[in-house]
Amino acid sequence: MRRRSLFDHLRPPRGFHLTKSGWIFFVFLIGIILAAMLTGNNLLFIILAFMLAFMIVSGLESERNLRHLEIARIIPAEVYAGTEARIGYHIRNRRNESLRLVIKDLEELHVDYLARGQGEMVSCAVVFPRRGGLTLGAVKIATTYPYGLFEKSLVLPTRDDLTVFPRPVECSALRVRGSEGNGSGQDQDSISHVKGYQPGDTMSSIVWKKQHLGLVSRVVEGGSGTSGIIVLVPGGELEEKLGQAAFLIRELFARGVGFGLVHNEYFSGLGSSRQHKRDILTRLAGAVAVGEPLREHLNGSANLIEI
Repeated sequence: MRRRSLFDHLRPPRGFHLTKSGWIFFVFLIGIILAAMLTGNNLLFIILAFMLAFMIVSGLESERNLRHLEIARIIPAEVYAGTEARIGYHIRNRRNESLRLVIKDLEELHVDYLARGQGEMVSCAVVFPRRGGLTLGAVKIATTYPYGLFEKSLVLPTRDDLTVFPRPVECSALRVRGSEGNGSGQDQDSISHVKGYQPGDTMSSIVWKKQHLGLVSRVVEGGSGTSGIIVLVPGGELEEKLGQAAFLIRELFARGVGFGLVHNEYFSGLGSSRQHKRDILTRLAGAVAVGEPLREHLNGSANLIEI
């Protein structure tokens, strides 16, 4: 820990490297230095002084461009593996104007102009290939302002914990058991009515033929009950099983009915809130294996959907 702290203390506050134009400038600078020293020509020394002053001004302006910057990473409430998610960045300079900024994190994002005290929002599309927990660390901001001779950068410490949920795999309820242990088929038999589209409604529930009424979604009432508990049972490919569970949880949530999950000895209980859905999806994101479910959770449940 002490070594790391000492390294952080001694690390330069800014990153620095020459651009292509910068390398050309420094080649000429070294050439003029050598020529001035070998010939003693006063004109060459004057040119050298101008070039050094030009370089100093460039360093001061780039430093002012990076000073007092603040950035916050904005992560969507739900991120699914293999599905495009938009990660946002809110950047602000409290005291100065900033120009030609480049945010380097998951992708490179350009901010051409940032007014003093005003925030700017930029975003990028990212696909996370695997489910599970991730930690997104510090964000690097770079600039070639003002003359493009070198790129100066600073690292802003920020930390965001992200849970990538399993990629939803479309399916129907493979098997539904009632409270008496019988009954089968789809837990989705009739359309009750339609309602105005709300963010979070599944694409499959949208009634495209009624667009003259505005964008509307079907509200479905199940034939074997109004709630559903997803039960993970052994067998089959793990990722497909978790993806099917994620899809069904989203469907039940969109219908506004109670839902739950049984996974090994875990039982989520019944609920219909967004936080309840997130808790279940988080459990699915961290699942390592599927064993026999604890049977005491299955007694008295209205609709058990085994996958």
